[in-house]
This record gives sequence, structure tokens and C-alpha cells, in this order.
Amino acid sequence: MPHRLTAAASALIFLSAACSPGAQTQQAAQPAPGKGGTATVVLGVEAVRGLDPAQLFNLTPSGDANRLSAIFGLLFWSDASTGEVSPGLGESLTAAEDGKVWTMKLRAGLKFSDGTPLDAEAVKFNYDRIADPKTRSPLAPLVKGATFRASDERTLVIELARGNLGFDHVVATSLAFVGSPAAIRKDAAAFAQRPVGAGPFMLREWVRDDHMTLTRNPSYHQQGAPLLDTLTFKVIADPAQRINAVASGQAQAAVPGSDLSFVQRAKGSGLQVTQAAAGGGPMLIFNTARAPFDDAKARKAVVLALNTKEMAQIVDPGSTTPGSLYGASSPFRPAASVLPAQNVAEAQRLLDELAAAGEPLSFTVSMPASGFFRRTAEYLQSRLSTLRNIKVEIEVLDNAALDRKVFTNRDFALSAQIVPVADPEPNLYKLLHSGGQTNYMGYANDEVDAALDQGRDSADEATRREAYTTVERLVMTDLPVLPYRSQIAYTVHSAKLTGLTLQGDGALLYDRLGLGGS
Repeated sequence: MPHRLTAAASALIFLSAACSPGAQTQQAAQPAPGKGGTATVVLGVEAVRGLDPAQLFNLTPSGDANRLSAIFGLLFWSDASTGEVSPGLGESLTAAEDGKVWTMKLRAGLKFSDGTPLDAEAVKFNYDRIADPKTRSPLAPLVKGATFRASDERTLVIELARGNLGFDHVVATSLAFVGSPAAIRKDAAAFAQRPVGAGPFMLREWVRDDHMTLTRNPSYHQQGAPLLDTLTFKVIADPAQRINAVASGQAQAAVPGSDLSFVQRAKGSGLQVTQAAAGGGPMLIFNTARAPFDDAKARKAVVLALNTKEMAQIVDPGSTTPGSLYGASSPFRPAASVLPAQNVAEAQRLLDELAAAGEPLSFTVSMPASGFFRRTAEYLQSRLSTLRNIKVEIEVLDNAALDRKVFTNRDFALSAQIVPVADPEPNLYKLLHSGGQTNYMGYANDEVDAALDQGRDSADEATRREAYTTVERLVMTDLPVLPYRSQIAYTVHSAKLTGLTLQGDGALLYDRLGLGGS
């Protein structure tokens, strides 16, 4: 079981600086890295909203997560496979018995790259800013009702509105990045374009839609780190071209994106792959807040018409269907698949029933422009068009349009998003709770809310297992989402790049990267 708080008498858990990456992360043996040199990492999309930690949105490996990790570092980080939380700029994160009061201790002598201190007051400033309605931060629901107090230079006391024994996971996955208060106060809008953090690298140049060049941060807290002199992030939209850039020596690493089929393509090109299996993954998301999918019957008709095993193979050859919201190594995963089995006859009966009531099912699938999601939309249209009384159209959107239409305005019927679930807390809570940060579906079920609250409130493994079993049972009945492919986070890289460790949803820890080998 990943790191959890226990009901010990002291009710305190300290995160050890010696915590190692999860055993499930697969990486080829590497030579010892040398100091110096330049590395280029290829990503798929530009930072649409800039790089302000209070405005985090596209926190994916192929999006902003890698850039943020390099520039800001992480207060705490979670293993991409197990969800286990480890210290970064922070030294320890402890909880009172009920999980309502947490104490964060920072490492000594931390400084932002502008020379100002990264102390408890700086973290408080960042968290207060997220909570301030004027900031309109997407992260605000995570700290709603919370108060923050710097009890000394290195200690921040966090009092939550209600207990959450999984709050360390929330910090490690969503509240790990803090910026220089001095730089933010000077010009918050400019800060998003010229971010100042305390990570291993500092921004030197940013040419939109092309590249971002970073240089070593001489004031980084860890002696001897980072190893690289210069780090460049390059934007290439096509995932095959990202791999080609590494194979040809133009880059040392790439995040190909959603397609697992690129793992074999990369290995066939003589490249190495560092990967971590997790739960969750790509999911269809139904907008339950408006017609036609405010009707559970319409959602069920679509799901029962699909063969998820066939879907996974067609959308991403060589991949598998997850069978559960939880990963293969999760203690919450059931013995058998809980995904609804295909039943075309029942799907047709439901569609006929909707049509007889004067509401024949008609909707648009709104998807990102990547090949993986485009194939997902085409599969849906192809399979569903074999039934009567249903009409499916497709719209493919670039990242900015998708952000605006689906995730901001929620002006969609059916879309998809990738939701890794190494541990149910916090991503599953954010996805399925009625007040969840990424609940773009408008889904609300009081029983699901209660089970999610129970799961995060308890330190008892049996209680958590019961709670998350209840969540999955109810969700697979209501069907606001449908997972359709197992999740594996991975980075493709040359043999020269060493020290790769996958954190969060699959981004790297940049103070460990180095160049070695031949």
C-alpha cells in the first residue's frame, strides 16, 4: 500500500528524505551521469496559460508539468506508479490524528532564483493567493476554507476546513509549485511569462510554440545539482516527430503523449523508455449537467454499445483495457473487471426508448487533435453509427480551443481526458466529487461524495478499501465516465540521458538528470 497516515498514538508521519522511487518504474541500467552539458526534452504542447503556479491547468507530462518541475522544483512529489509521497524542497509533512491540521517543514536556507527566501511566509503567500477568489485559480477548490499560518521561518501550519488524511497527496500532485512572492507582487501577469521559482533551472529564453531554454540555478538547495548546464524544452506537435528528434540526436528525451504504441516504436529505433504503470487513464467523460447526457439512459446506451477491449486495441494497438478505475497493483482493484459488458441489444432498446419519447440521441464528440484522441472519436462514430436512432458528429479541437470549450465553459456533450490514479487521493476525488476540481462532467451523487470523503478521512486500509469499492460500484452504474485504456506514463530517451525518475502523472525530476554513456 502506498504511504498513508496511520492511527498511531502520536498520529504523526514523517516523510523520509531517503524514500526511493516506486519499484514499478521500469528503467534500463544507466551509467553514472557526468556534470555539465545540454539536454533537450521534446514536449507536445505549449504552455497556453503561462507558468503561474496559481493558474495550473495542463498539468500533464507533455504539457506544463515538466516545465514547472524544472523551474519551480517541488515541495513534495509523488511516485508516478505507487503514489508514494516523498520530500523535495519540503523536508516533512505531518498530520494531526484527524487529518485536519497539517504541518509542513521546509528545508533550511531555501531561496528563489531572484535571491529572495523560500520560507514559510512564501508558501503561505502562494497558498493564500490560490484561495483568493480574485485570483480565479483552478486550484482554489483544493484549499477552500483552509487557513495557513507560518509558525516560524521554516514551518507552515495548514488547517483544513475538514479532515483529509490524504492531503499530502494533494500537495504533492497539485500544490507542489510555489513562486517568488516578490516577483508576483511586482507584476503577476508578467510573472506567468517570466516565472521565478526555486527549482534546479531558471528561464533564459522563451520563444512561443518553438522552444524554452533554461540554465542551471546556482542557488538551488541541493549541493551538486542540477548536473546539466542547460535544459531546453522544444515543442513538436506530432508524437512520431518527437521520437524522431531523439533518434536523430536533435533531442535527448521526448514525451510522445497518449499513445502507448510509441513505446515499441521508440525501442525499435534503439531508444530507451522509462515508464510507470498506474491506474485510471484515458476516460470518456459525459456532460451529465445538460442534454442529452443528463439522462443516465443515454449514457448507458452509448457505453453498452461499445466493446472496450476492442476499443483499446483499435485506438492504441498493443494496449489493454483497464477493467477498473484502479491500477493492477492497487489494493483497491477488484478481482474481476467492473466495466459494463457490451450489450448491443440492450443499447438499441434504450435508444429506441429515447426516440419513442421524442428524444432520439444526437450529440457531438469533442476531442483534442492528437492521433490517439482522434482515433477515439472515429471509433465512437463508427461503432455507434451501426445502431438506429443515434447520430454522432465529431469536432477536433486544438489545445486552446479544447481548454476554452470543454474544460472552462463546459460546452460539450462527450469528450475525454486522461486521469492517472496511482492512488485514489487526490485525482479520483477531483474527478468524481460534486465539488471536484476536474469534475467537468457536472456529476453529482451524494453517496459517491460520502464514500470519497470516507476514503480520504480514514487511515484504516479496510475502511478505505470499502469506501473506494463503493465509489467504483456507483460510478459504473451512473457512468459519468468510462475508462477505456490502461495507463502507463513514459518518457522516451537516448542512452546518454541518465537519472530519469517519473513523478506525478509522469513528469521528470530535473535535479537528477545528467549526461553519461555513449
